[in-house]
Amino acid sequence: MNDKKLQEIEQKAYENGLFVSKLSKTDAETAVRKIYAVFKNQGFDYIIINDPAMFHFNGDRLRFAELIVDAGELEQGNKYERRLSPYEYDFLRGYVEYGKYALAHQSDGVRPKNGPSVVINPEQTKAYQRLCRLVIGQEEMKHTLYKLAAVYQFARKREEYSLLSPPIHKVLAFVGPPGTAKTTAALFFAEMMAEEGILGGSRIAYVTGTQLKAKYVGQTSDRVHQIFEENDIIIIDEAYSLVNYNETERTDNFSQEALAQLCMEVEDHSDDKLIIFAGYGGKINEKNNKMKKFLSENPGIASRITFMVHFSPYTAEEMLDIFESLANQATFRLEKGWEEIMLPFFQERVKDENFGNGREARRFLENAMAITAEKFAKWAATAEFSGTYAREKEERQRLSMLTCDDLREALTEFQKEHNFA
Repeated sequence: MNDKKLQEIEQKAYENGLFVSKLSKTDAETAVRKIYAVFKNQGFDYIIINDPAMFHFNGDRLRFAELIVDAGELEQGNKYERRLSPYEYDFLRGYVEYGKYALAHQSDGVRPKNGPSVVINPEQTKAYQRLCRLVIGQEEMKHTLYKLAAVYQFARKREEYSLLSPPIHKVLAFVGPPGTAKTTAALFFAEMMAEEGILGGSRIAYVTGTQLKAKYVGQTSDRVHQIFEENDIIIIDEAYSLVNYNETERTDNFSQEALAQLCMEVEDHSDDKLIIFAGYGGKINEKNNKMKKFLSENPGIASRITFMVHFSPYTAEEMLDIFESLANQATFRLEKGWEEIMLPFFQERVKDENFGNGREARRFLENAMAITAEKFAKWAATAEFSGTYAREKEERQRLSMLTCDDLREALTEFQKEHNFA
């Protein structure tokens, strides 16, 4: 394989890792440097990580194929997992797994051109396995995505044997309360479709409704058209932000132009691209059911949506699991008895119509970290030690533990800050 082709595959793998991990581009670049430093058994040398002159695209990153072989199946406890942060490791998984697939099907980057396609069980795709591992609960959603991946693969297989059937549009709506992993699931499903070779490519565009609008009237339609032309998977979050539901005001010209072009693109590309609309809807308070209002006012888009994927609000017990998972990802240990402190709080919160689901677990963890950080600063200012080893041992313990007292104080602060008390 020539360097240009390998560079193209590596760049797409990089973009896939970026979407999977949610890292910023700056953090992703650092992650890549760390990954290749581990690959070369050079540790995290300051020069390797921080000096751009030591890290050229035609150097380390053109060893991408070798990295994939070295990473293998990324078994638990491998050298990369030990040296990278949880988010950097998620980046690595997305980076390597896309690369494995693309290199195995390098004739066109998706699947072999000659002969029938290989049927892949959706449950066996790396993306589905990662979805089930990283997203807590949401069993109905997971089963729906499994069925959808099977449906689209079934339809493609029928086409290969010239069996006539009505087209199954690849336009979906992901609806549910806030904080229920709609966007995350959309990205995983896009990866599932790419792994199965159902799409013509794997280029992903993730935009919000407001991002569809350009700076000047007349430019928005071109912006929307370009997004659809340049990508194979288009995820549109909060598309309802284009619509003004205030009866006393009209939807602005930018939004009208975006909606008009969006209807045209969905009409033209419902078969050859995967289009996902994500937003608040489903089993939530009617006044907050923005997706329902959006689709009822845009029949051109609504008529093309083939399947609705529903997300459920989390239970109090699932919120405990989410909080524990987030704490573990941040390399914190929770003191025994933490569940008894958090469960009553979540039992009350899940009853509130403004409950933020997973987002509240993340925000609470940030509050708890702030409490712990303040205590650490006060302790460090007066602490005395018999030696370096004793100091490092105690510091590590305090830096990695969230105590029950920390959680109680954070709970009080959290309730005051968000007016839950």
